Amino acid sequence: MMKNLILVIVIFIIGAGLIVEQRYTVVVHSPVVAKLDRLTGDVWIVNSGVWRKVQPPSENGEQEKPAVEKETAK
Repeated sequence: MMKNLILVIVIFIIGAGLIVEQRYTVVVHSPVVAKLDRLTGDVWIVNSGVWRKVQPPSENGEQEKPAVEKETAK
């Protein structure tokens, strides 16, 4: 009984380790380096040593406008 329980725990730990190890795919196309998350489908791009999440385009295809637009005085 104890042997089966230990075997189940070991298999679970190995399986969890494999899932975590294979979660991300790193793609290098110089100068772009991207990290693809297989679980969530997110895409990350590295810029100056900082990973930044890529935002998908809006559904209607229009560019999103900033919340506050600055006007220049003339």
